Amino acid sequence: MVFMQGMADRAATSSLKPLSWQDWETLMEDFQYGGARLDKWTSDYPIPTIVDLALSSLLKKDFPLKLSLLIFLEEFSLTFFSHPRPQNPSLDRLIETLRFIIQSPVDNFQITYSFKEQIMISTTSILISIDAFQSYDIHYAENVIELLLTVINRPNHGLDRQTRAIACECLRQLEICYPGLLSDIAGHLWTLCQSERTHASQSYILLFTAVIYNVVNQKLNVSILNTSVPLVPFTAPQLMLPSSSGLNYKELRRAMAFLLEWPQVLTPCAMLEFLGMIMPVAVALELQPSMLKVQFFGMIYSFDPLLSHVVLIMCLHLFDALDGQEFDIVKRLMLVSKETQQYLVFRLLVVHWLLGFWNKLILRKETGKTNSIVELGLRFHLSVFDPLALKALKLDLLAFCMVYLDILKSEGVSSVEVGDRKSMVKLFEDGLVSVTAYKWLPPSSTETAVAFRTFHKFLIGASSHTDTDPFTTKNSYGINNLPYITGDASGHDVGVSEIGLSYCSFHRSLVRLSKASLVRRAFASNS
Repeated sequence: MVFMQGMADRAATSSLKPLSWQDWETLMEDFQYGGARLDKWTSDYPIPTIVDLALSSLLKKDFPLKLSLLIFLEEFSLTFFSHPRPQNPSLDRLIETLRFIIQSPVDNFQITYSFKEQIMISTTSILISIDAFQSYDIHYAENVIELLLTVINRPNHGLDRQTRAIACECLRQLEICYPGLLSDIAGHLWTLCQSERTHASQSYILLFTAVIYNVVNQKLNVSILNTSVPLVPFTAPQLMLPSSSGLNYKELRRAMAFLLEWPQVLTPCAMLEFLGMIMPVAVALELQPSMLKVQFFGMIYSFDPLLSHVVLIMCLHLFDALDGQEFDIVKRLMLVSKETQQYLVFRLLVVHWLLGFWNKLILRKETGKTNSIVELGLRFHLSVFDPLALKALKLDLLAFCMVYLDILKSEGVSSVEVGDRKSMVKLFEDGLVSVTAYKWLPPSSTETAVAFRTFHKFLIGASSHTDTDPFTTKNSYGINNLPYITGDASGHDVGVSEIGLSYCSFHRSLVRLSKASLVRRAFASNS
């Protein structure tokens, strides 16, 4: 019945006027707009007919819009391939086209490597978008996976190495969307990883890592050394469910040892994905943290912020195993924030990392480590020439250190014992230097807003906000009523009162600027 329907659609297609590449440009634009412009086409060309004409155009030698047409089919996949179910003639035709293009030799005219790569990407995206595994007959997905496996099953073939890498990425996306899909052929994938020596090895490694991650995450009792199941023809596993018999720890640890030998072939972006999958597996298999530290910790000294992020991901999972290396991490991150050759977004991100790292240390109540790191933070470099966004974050970091010093004081530890006798007043003065532009800028300037925001943090950052806090019943505008006002008989006041005096001086200058602004506005309105 499906065959007869396909024959009828092809007969209807042959009776219609074929579309030129100019017609396809207009059709793709009208599909984007929808409405009456879309109805103009669908009234003459039913949706299955448009798909059939599109796939036929892809096989023409002189058709110049092949890549654009593939992206068009991918973008409107729910419109073109959603019905009928579970058998779909349009999907059958798509897979036939994919098979023809993959098996055709490259002539750099009709069939090119980029054309092969794009049709693999588009077909994979279409299968995932329409949920082909759940809504359609399983043979559609099996046929596509089998074609992709035939592409990657040519290790060390140099001419098509990029095409093989793209096929690995397509398989990895299918494995991510349907965990355990490739678990039965993990042994074959491992063999391919060991054989591949071109730059495509990165994609092979990531594909195998994704399979291992899903085996551990789904608790699948499969042998990753077994190659008795053939690579092709591919058959989807009948059950991708957790097993009651547990994981094969011996084989999985062996696979992990193999994977940890390959970080040097990965790009920074690939390393980020690799470690994101490796860390949960290492924790589940109870591997020694030293194995991971030896491989990854040295990347904190690289000039690529992504690799620094990789180390921080590792530290979150293995925080107890750092053995005093927290100081090295903080020192390196502070250095990156000062590197003017770095993009601003990375310098901002580094300060966010520092705030999060210190907050985690404080929550763990490891006073010794935290004191050493806060002492380093008190020497944080504030430059007048830094961008304003970076200034604001650095000032937040100094305010964070001030709050921690105040907590130490409330616990009976003198704040001058930490940070080489640098008091809160000194921190306040350092922050004031970096935003001195408020003195000549108008009160509505962003620089002034940053200054007020910072002073607000310094003044009330350590407030307890509890029910017994007497500050809520006092005049918040009086300097003597500010919270945590401290002093001693020797007159060495290190509390908020001196900051309050500096704040008053700052406030008076702002009032003068405000009055001058009001006078200018009054003269302007009168004139």
